[in-house]
Amino acid sequence: MKGIYQHFRPEEGEILTLLNSKFEQASNNYYAVLTDFLNPREQKMIESLSGQYPDISVHYYGGGKNSERERLRALLLPAYFVYTADDFEITVFEVSYPDKFVTLSHRNLLGAIMSIGVDRALIGDIVNGDKIQFAVTSPFADLFKRELTKIKNAPLKLTEVPHNDFIDAHVNTKAVSILSSSYRIDSIVSLVLKEGRAKSKERIEKEKVKVNHSIVDEPSFIIETGDIISVRGFGRFTVTEQIAETKKGKYRLEVMIVTDN
Repeated sequence: MKGIYQHFRPEEGEILTLLNSKFEQASNNYYAVLTDFLNPREQKMIESLSGQYPDISVHYYGGGKNSERERLRALLLPAYFVYTADDFEITVFEVSYPDKFVTLSHRNLLGAIMSIGVDRALIGDIVNGDKIQFAVTSPFADLFKRELTKIKNAPLKLTEVPHNDFIDAHVNTKAVSILSSSYRIDSIVSLVLKEGRAKSKERIEKEKVKVNHSIVDEPSFIIETGDIISVRGFGRFTVTEQIAETKKGKYRLEVMIVTDN
Protein backbone atom coordinates (compact mmCIF):
# COMPACT_ATOMS: atom_id res chain seq x y z
CA MET A 1 0.00 0.00 0.00
CA LYS A 2 2.84 2.41 0.83
CA GLY A 3 4.20 1.88 -2.66
CA ILE A 4 0.97 3.22 -4.17
CA TYR A 5 1.18 6.44 -2.15
CA GLN A 6 4.61 7.10 -3.65
CA HIS A 7 3.04 7.40 -7.11
CA PHE A 8 0.77 10.27 -6.02
CA ARG A 9 1.29 13.64 -4.39
CA PRO A 10 1.32 13.91 -0.57
CA GLU A 11 -1.82 16.07 -0.64
CA GLU A 12 -3.65 13.26 -2.44
CA GLY A 13 -3.07 10.88 0.45
CA GLU A 14 -6.42 11.62 2.05
CA ILE A 15 -8.49 10.69 -1.01
CA LEU A 16 -6.30 7.60 -1.56
CA THR A 17 -7.02 6.49 2.00
CA LEU A 18 -10.75 7.09 1.51
CA LEU A 19 -10.84 5.10 -1.73
CA ASN A 20 -8.79 2.32 -0.16
CA SER A 21 -11.37 2.09 2.63
CA LYS A 22 -14.01 1.45 -0.04
CA PHE A 23 -12.03 -1.55 -1.25
CA GLU A 24 -11.62 -2.78 2.33
CA GLN A 25 -15.38 -2.58 2.89
CA ALA A 26 -16.11 -4.57 -0.26
CA SER A 27 -13.44 -7.18 0.49
CA ASN A 28 -13.90 -7.62 4.25
CA ASN A 29 -17.70 -7.44 4.35
CA TYR A 30 -18.35 -9.08 0.99
CA TYR A 31 -20.81 -6.55 -0.39
CA ALA A 32 -20.94 -4.11 -3.28
CA VAL A 33 -19.57 -0.61 -2.58
CA LEU A 34 -20.40 2.43 -4.71
CA THR A 35 -18.25 5.57 -4.90
CA ASP A 36 -19.31 9.12 -5.71
CA PHE A 37 -18.48 10.48 -9.17
CA LEU A 38 -14.74 10.32 -9.72
CA ASN A 39 -12.67 12.63 -11.88
CA PRO A 40 -9.98 11.09 -14.14
CA ARG A 41 -7.26 11.49 -11.51
CA GLU A 42 -9.38 9.68 -8.91
CA GLN A 43 -10.16 6.93 -11.42
CA LYS A 44 -6.39 6.49 -11.82
CA MET A 45 -6.17 6.05 -8.05
CA ILE A 46 -8.88 3.39 -8.15
CA GLU A 47 -6.97 1.50 -10.83
CA SER A 48 -3.76 1.65 -8.78
CA LEU A 49 -5.55 0.42 -5.64
CA SER A 50 -7.41 -2.36 -7.42
CA GLY A 51 -4.20 -4.34 -7.82
CA GLN A 52 -4.13 -4.79 -4.05
CA TYR A 53 -7.57 -6.44 -4.07
CA PRO A 54 -7.66 -9.29 -6.62
CA ASP A 55 -10.99 -10.46 -5.17
CA ILE A 56 -12.70 -7.18 -6.12
CA SER A 57 -13.67 -6.17 -9.65
CA VAL A 58 -14.15 -2.51 -10.59
CA HIS A 59 -16.91 -1.27 -12.91
CA TYR A 60 -17.56 2.31 -14.06
CA TYR A 61 -20.64 4.13 -15.27
CA GLY A 62 -21.58 7.76 -15.74
CA GLY A 63 -24.96 7.45 -17.44
CA GLY A 64 -25.90 6.83 -21.07
CA LYS A 65 -23.87 4.87 -23.58
CA ASN A 66 -20.76 7.02 -23.87
CA SER A 67 -17.76 5.19 -22.44
CA GLU A 68 -15.67 8.36 -22.82
CA ARG A 69 -17.43 10.33 -20.11
CA GLU A 70 -15.06 12.20 -17.85
CA ARG A 71 -16.80 11.74 -14.51
CA LEU A 72 -17.79 8.20 -13.54
CA ARG A 73 -19.04 6.33 -10.48
CA ALA A 74 -17.13 3.17 -9.57
CA LEU A 75 -18.82 0.03 -8.31
CA LEU A 76 -16.57 -2.34 -6.37
CA LEU A 77 -17.86 -5.89 -6.56
CA PRO A 78 -16.77 -9.07 -4.76
CA ALA A 79 -16.55 -12.26 -6.80
CA TYR A 80 -19.77 -13.63 -8.33
CA PHE A 81 -21.71 -10.39 -7.86
CA VAL A 82 -23.67 -9.16 -10.87
CA TYR A 83 -24.86 -5.62 -11.51
CA THR A 84 -27.04 -3.42 -13.73
CA ALA A 85 -26.90 0.28 -14.60
CA ASP A 86 -29.49 0.95 -11.87
CA ASP A 87 -26.99 -0.14 -9.23
CA PHE A 88 -24.95 2.99 -9.93
CA GLU A 89 -27.82 5.18 -8.62
CA ILE A 90 -27.50 7.89 -11.26
CA THR A 91 -30.27 10.30 -12.25
CA VAL A 92 -30.01 12.17 -15.56
CA PHE A 93 -31.75 15.53 -15.92
CA GLU A 94 -32.59 17.46 -19.06
CA VAL A 95 -32.74 21.23 -18.70
CA SER A 96 -35.47 23.33 -20.31
CA TYR A 97 -35.11 27.13 -20.44
CA PRO A 98 -36.09 30.07 -22.73
CA ASP A 99 -33.19 29.67 -25.16
CA LYS A 100 -34.50 32.49 -27.37
CA PHE A 101 -33.59 34.98 -24.67
CA VAL A 102 -30.53 33.52 -22.94
CA THR A 103 -27.49 31.46 -23.95
CA LEU A 104 -25.97 29.10 -21.43
CA SER A 105 -22.38 27.87 -21.48
CA HIS A 106 -20.95 24.88 -19.65
CA ARG A 107 -19.43 27.33 -17.18
CA ASN A 108 -22.83 28.96 -16.52
CA LEU A 109 -24.37 25.57 -15.85
CA LEU A 110 -21.65 24.37 -13.52
CA GLY A 111 -21.79 27.64 -11.58
CA ALA A 112 -25.55 27.40 -11.13
CA ILE A 113 -25.40 23.74 -10.12
CA MET A 114 -22.61 24.35 -7.61
CA SER A 115 -24.52 27.30 -6.11
CA ILE A 116 -26.92 24.77 -4.60
CA GLY A 117 -24.15 23.95 -2.16
CA VAL A 118 -23.55 20.27 -2.93
CA ASP A 119 -20.18 18.60 -3.25
CA ARG A 120 -18.80 18.35 -6.80
CA ALA A 121 -18.44 14.59 -6.27
CA LEU A 122 -22.25 14.26 -6.38
CA ILE A 123 -22.40 15.61 -9.94
CA GLY A 124 -21.42 13.74 -13.09
CA ASP A 125 -20.88 15.04 -16.60
CA ILE A 126 -22.63 18.21 -17.76
CA VAL A 127 -23.41 18.07 -21.48
CA ASN A 128 -24.22 21.27 -23.36
CA GLY A 129 -24.99 20.25 -26.94
CA ASP A 130 -28.22 20.03 -28.89
CA LYS A 131 -29.73 19.53 -25.44
CA ILE A 132 -28.51 20.39 -21.97
CA GLN A 133 -28.27 17.42 -19.66
CA PHE A 134 -26.38 16.47 -16.53
CA ALA A 135 -26.07 13.51 -14.15
CA VAL A 136 -26.33 13.47 -10.36
CA THR A 137 -26.33 10.86 -7.63
CA SER A 138 -29.94 9.71 -7.29
CA PRO A 139 -30.38 10.36 -3.53
CA PHE A 140 -29.92 14.09 -4.25
CA ALA A 141 -32.20 14.27 -7.30
CA ASP A 142 -35.10 15.84 -5.39
CA LEU A 143 -32.79 18.54 -4.01
CA PHE A 144 -31.77 19.55 -7.53
CA LYS A 145 -35.39 19.64 -8.68
CA ARG A 146 -36.31 21.85 -5.77
CA GLU A 147 -33.34 24.23 -5.76
CA LEU A 148 -32.17 24.56 -9.37
CA THR A 149 -34.96 26.72 -10.77
CA LYS A 150 -33.14 29.72 -12.23
CA ILE A 151 -29.93 30.67 -14.03
CA LYS A 152 -28.91 34.12 -15.30
CA ASN A 153 -32.41 35.27 -14.20
CA ALA A 154 -33.99 32.76 -16.60
CA PRO A 155 -36.36 30.08 -15.28
CA LEU A 156 -35.23 26.45 -15.52
CA LYS A 157 -37.17 23.22 -15.56
CA LEU A 158 -35.50 19.88 -14.84
CA THR A 159 -36.97 16.75 -16.37
CA GLU A 160 -35.67 13.31 -15.47
CA VAL A 161 -34.80 11.24 -18.56
CA PRO A 162 -33.81 7.56 -18.95
CA HIS A 163 -30.09 6.72 -18.79
CA ASN A 164 -30.02 5.72 -22.44
CA ASP A 165 -31.24 9.19 -23.44
CA PHE A 166 -28.15 10.84 -21.92
CA ILE A 167 -26.47 12.37 -24.96
CA ASP A 168 -22.79 11.99 -25.70
CA ALA A 169 -20.41 14.60 -24.33
CA HIS A 170 -18.80 16.24 -27.35
CA VAL A 171 -15.75 18.03 -25.98
CA ASN A 172 -13.99 20.51 -28.25
CA THR A 173 -10.24 20.50 -27.75
CA LYS A 174 -7.25 22.25 -29.27
CA ALA A 175 -3.70 20.90 -29.10
CA VAL A 176 -1.01 23.47 -28.34
CA SER A 177 2.75 23.04 -27.98
CA ILE A 178 4.53 25.20 -25.38
CA LEU A 179 8.16 25.64 -24.37
CA SER A 180 8.52 25.97 -20.60
CA SER A 181 11.54 26.46 -18.38
CA SER A 182 10.00 24.22 -15.71
CA TYR A 183 6.93 22.28 -14.65
CA ARG A 184 5.89 25.01 -12.22
CA ILE A 185 2.22 25.80 -12.54
CA ASP A 186 2.76 29.57 -12.85
CA SER A 187 5.06 29.02 -15.82
CA ILE A 188 2.67 26.67 -17.63
CA VAL A 189 -0.44 28.77 -16.98
CA SER A 190 1.42 31.86 -18.20
CA LEU A 191 2.34 30.17 -21.48
CA VAL A 192 -1.08 28.64 -22.12
CA LEU A 193 -2.94 31.88 -21.36
CA LYS A 194 -0.28 33.95 -23.15
CA GLU A 195 0.06 36.38 -20.26
CA GLY A 196 2.87 37.60 -18.02
CA ARG A 197 4.09 35.17 -15.41
CA ALA A 198 3.42 37.70 -12.65
CA LYS A 199 -0.25 37.81 -13.63
CA SER A 200 -0.47 34.02 -13.64
CA LYS A 201 1.22 33.91 -10.25
CA GLU A 202 -1.41 36.34 -8.94
CA ARG A 203 -4.24 34.17 -10.30
CA ILE A 204 -2.85 31.17 -8.46
CA GLU A 205 -2.33 33.03 -5.18
CA LYS A 206 -5.93 34.29 -5.37
CA GLU A 207 -7.12 30.67 -5.63
CA LYS A 208 -8.40 30.99 -9.19
CA VAL A 209 -6.57 27.88 -10.41
CA LYS A 210 -7.35 24.23 -9.76
CA VAL A 211 -5.35 21.10 -10.47
CA ASN A 212 -7.39 17.91 -10.76
CA HIS A 213 -10.39 19.81 -9.37
CA SER A 214 -8.59 20.98 -6.21
CA ILE A 215 -7.52 24.60 -5.60
CA VAL A 216 -3.79 25.24 -5.80
CA ASP A 217 -2.49 28.51 -4.34
CA GLU A 218 1.25 27.90 -4.53
CA PRO A 219 2.88 29.17 -7.78
CA SER A 220 5.76 26.69 -7.40
CA PHE A 221 3.39 23.70 -7.50
CA ILE A 222 4.81 21.10 -9.92
CA ILE A 223 2.55 19.87 -12.72
CA GLU A 224 2.70 16.25 -13.86
CA THR A 225 1.71 14.73 -17.19
CA GLY A 226 -2.02 14.01 -17.16
CA ASP A 227 -2.94 16.79 -14.73
CA ILE A 228 -6.13 18.73 -15.47
CA ILE A 229 -5.69 22.47 -14.87
CA SER A 230 -8.74 24.73 -14.55
CA VAL A 231 -8.39 28.52 -14.61
CA ARG A 232 -11.38 30.61 -13.57
CA GLY A 233 -12.55 32.77 -16.45
CA PHE A 234 -10.51 30.83 -19.00
CA GLY A 235 -11.43 27.16 -18.94
CA ARG A 236 -9.31 24.06 -18.56
CA PHE A 237 -6.47 22.22 -20.19
CA THR A 238 -4.42 19.05 -19.75
CA VAL A 239 -0.68 18.58 -20.06
CA THR A 240 -0.78 15.46 -22.22
CA GLU A 241 2.92 14.74 -22.75
CA GLN A 242 6.49 15.97 -22.62
CA ILE A 243 7.65 15.94 -26.22
CA ALA A 244 11.29 16.79 -25.67
CA GLU A 245 13.82 18.57 -23.50
CA THR A 246 15.87 21.16 -25.37
CA LYS A 247 19.62 21.66 -25.14
CA LYS A 248 18.97 24.77 -23.06
CA GLY A 249 17.11 22.73 -20.45
CA LYS A 250 13.59 23.76 -21.41
CA TYR A 251 10.67 21.40 -21.83
CA ARG A 252 8.52 21.19 -24.93
CA LEU A 253 5.08 20.13 -23.73
CA GLU A 254 1.88 19.27 -25.51
CA VAL A 255 -1.20 20.81 -23.94
CA MET A 256 -4.80 19.96 -24.80
CA ILE A 257 -7.08 22.97 -24.26
CA VAL A 258 -10.79 22.35 -23.78
CA THR A 259 -12.80 25.06 -25.50
CA ASP A 260 -16.17 26.08 -24.07
CA ASN A 261 -19.30 25.06 -25.98
